[in-house]
Formats: sequence, C-alpha cells, structure tokens
Amino acid sequence: MTNSPKHILLLALLSMTLLATSCRTGSEGYRAVSLKVDNRSTEQRLKSITDGYSQWQTFTAKGRFSISGHEEMSASMQMRMTCDQYIYISLRGGMGIEGGKIFITPDSLYIIDKINKCYVADEISAFTAGIPITLGSLQRLLLCRTFGSPDAMPADSDGRFTAATTTGNGTAYRFNFNRHNLLDLASATSNDRLASCNVGYSGYIETSRGGIVATSIAIISQMQGTQITMQAEYSPASISWNRPLDDRLSIPASYRRADARLLLQQLGNEL
Repeated sequence: MTNSPKHILLLALLSMTLLATSCRTGSEGYRAVSLKVDNRSTEQRLKSITDGYSQWQTFTAKGRFSISGHEEMSASMQMRMTCDQYIYISLRGGMGIEGGKIFITPDSLYIIDKINKCYVADEISAFTAGIPITLGSLQRLLLCRTFGSPDAMPADSDGRFTAATTTGNGTAYRFNFNRHNLLDLASATSNDRLASCNVGYSGYIETSRGGIVATSIAIISQMQGTQITMQAEYSPASISWNRPLDDRLSIPASYRRADARLLLQQLGNEL
C-alpha cells in the first residue's frame, strides 16, 4: 500500500518523538522531599541519613553561581563533578557563551577569564577562608552531605540535632540537621578560631538516582573581619547523575596570571 503524504508526515513525527525520547534516557526525575518527624535517637537518625547517601561517580547541574565580598560576580553556570577528581563550573553570559570557568583539582583552584585571557591559581582552601579541605569533602558539601565520621549529639526540644567531628589538622566540623533529618547548615572553624566557613542549604528535592540534594547552597567564609559569600543555585530539572564526563584543565600559554580581585571584577562586568 502506498503511504499518503499525511501518513508519511505522521511516521516522521513518530520517529522524531522516539528519537527525542531515546536521547532523554539520562535525564533525572525528582520530587519534593517528604517532611516527616523522626523521633528515634540521634545516632539512629544520623545512620539512616548517611546510609541513604547513594554511590555516585559524576554529578551535573545547571543554574546560577555568584560571589560577593571584595568584588561581585554573578553568571549562569554549568557544574560538572567527577567524584574525588575535579569540580568544573562553567560561567556563561547572557548569550550562553562561556566567558570564564572555575576548575578545582585535588590540590588546586583555578579561576579562568577567557575574555581577558587571564587566570588565578590558588589552593582549594580559598573557598573556605583558608581552612584546609579536601576536594572530596568540598564535593560532599556541594551535594548536601556530611563527611568523615561525625558523632551525633542529643536533639533539642524542636527535634534538631548536631553531628560533630574534628580533622587531623584541628579543624572542627559541625553538621546541623532539622527535625526532618535534612542538613541545613554545615560549619567549619579553624584550630586557632581565626577563620570560619558556614554552608547553608535550602530548596531540597529528592532525585531518582542520587537521593536528596539542596538546590540552593550558600558558602559564607570569614577571616580577619572579611566576609566572602558564594552562592550556587541548581535548576532541579537539570540535575543528572553518573553521566560519562571527561573535563580537563587547559590554560593557554598566552594567558597571564592575574590578581583574584581584578579577575572577579572583570568577570562581574562582562558576564
């Protein structure tokens, strides 16, 4: 039987729909977090929280990233992370073109201004007011997760509780959970108490593959009277887990090393 033009058009539309569906197989489903009060001991509550953390290899999300303090910079972002290997934040302007990027490796932090062809190289602790932190721990903070082996303290009258741990370098970490077992604040204080870093969370969702994440993260670092705030906002529909990633750091030889304040000011004016 000869297909009519109408039938051919319907077949073409069906083929396109099937193709589009097959291309979306890596997308994530998500839903609002179910808020329940947990009356068990805080040790049991903490164990149930950490047992619920999924194993992950990669994480990707789109949204917005901003820094305020000495200078201000705000841009749309694409974030990609490979567990214990790197964090890559692509900073994009109004046209969606990458104007800068942040690349964090196990031992270094790089901020690259592609427009003015310059970069900053620093330690990861630049994110945490000089408080030493590993790449893996920073990734877990960005995913609204604890790390180490914190001990749970008794809950208060509202059902909130804190879990605390101290690292080998003397940094004290505290993880504050609300009555629904959601991490809403993580804090770090240096051994000499001269520097502190607080990470606040909100906008919780439960993803189909990676469990609960917060879609709004604010990192507030304070050292010697100076405060710097970094904000990451994830678009829930853009979050995806365990897609193949292969991002690599490359700084052209023609790029010059710049002062961090100047570079952030430039990016703030251009993005």
